[in-house]
Amino acid sequence: MHIYKRYDSEKRLLSGPLLFFALEEEIEQLKKDPEWRSRHSTAVTLLKTPHMSVVLVVLQKGATLREHHTDSPITVLVLSGKISFGASGQLRHVQYNGLVTLDKGIPHDVEALEDSAFLLTIVQPKS
Repeated sequence: MHIYKRYDSEKRLLSGPLLFFALEEEIEQLKKDPEWRSRHSTAVTLLKTPHMSVVLVVLQKGATLREHHTDSPITVLVLSGKISFGASGQLRHVQYNGLVTLDKGIPHDVEALEDSAFLLTIVQPKS
């Protein structure tokens, strides 16, 4: 999956004291992206600071994010659809308003059981 700054990156801030996002509109914009049609997934970084990143991810039914891990704790908040989230030998089906938290370094994978959108938050510990 390619995470990019998207269609209006020159006009958009990735950090600041107050940011607002209309997530339904963001999801619709991502679904218009050629990557959504060709790779069945796309994402946009909404916030990026030294201590936290927030990424909006959209997946078409059947799209997968193969096993990977992060060096930081994460949360996954499902905004629409239904995903399968696998980690530590457990498989959970998570749908609208479902939240997953995961500690750093744990391999995990995601599969969209329906067309889905979720917010991924990556927390960077303070140095």
